[in-house]
Amino acid sequence: MQDSYQILETAIRAAGKRAQSFRQSGLSVTTKSRQDFVSQADVAVEAELKEVIRGLFPDDGFLGEESGLVQASNPENNGVWVIDPIDGTTNYVQGMDYWCVSVAYVKHKEIQMGFVYAPDREEFFIAKKGQGAYLNGVQLTIHEPKQGQALLGLGRSNRRPVQEYCDLILMLDKQNIEYRRFGAGALMLAHVSSGLVHGYFESHLNSWDALAGLLLIEEAGGQVTDFLKNDGLLNGNLVWAASPQLWQDLRPLLSS
Repeated sequence: MQDSYQILETAIRAAGKRAQSFRQSGLSVTTKSRQDFVSQADVAVEAELKEVIRGLFPDDGFLGEESGLVQASNPENNGVWVIDPIDGTTNYVQGMDYWCVSVAYVKHKEIQMGFVYAPDREEFFIAKKGQGAYLNGVQLTIHEPKQGQALLGLGRSNRRPVQEYCDLILMLDKQNIEYRRFGAGALMLAHVSSGLVHGYFESHLNSWDALAGLLLIEEAGGQVTDFLKNDGLLNGNLVWAASPQLWQDLRPLLSS
């Protein structure tokens, strides 16, 4: 079974490199919504990963941003692989380095495994439940920010009112808390686990953007909201994830 996970890791790396080659050769981009774009790279990367996963784990289900849900052969005993082929598509299309491939595995209503690969940055994150979180082979441990130095990552979903996001910014300003919005939730969550930012909040995130990063944070010693409650796998959910004390301190203001 270990060989299967090594094959999957190799496939994720290859898929990220293929996305890079698509961008270098030119992209055909169509608009999905005001916030989202889809390119032939999204579709091709998801299809490539889906083929590998089906070969390795034929009884498991699949949930992809582009292709939707395929149920497991026996949902009670088999899990679901959840994939965002390119998170941060706008950044990717614009030639920025802040985008990633995100893959997670959910079984028995728990996130069992997560991979986040940012090819332009050469960052490969991996976490397995109960086995720690790693960036390029180095184990990660979350530390609390120094007093007055917390830096939050933010996301804004067009599925929620824009005024809600404006109120969030005003609240953080009153709390003297710095924030950044980089446009790729999966990678920002991974960067909580590595300490680049100390927490991440978004009022609604889809499961393919959230699950891998949430496991990374948990396995690195952070605290996260229960994303899978209320059928978060299919419906998405609020995300608040951070170092433990920061999570507790800001939870009443962010997740109420």
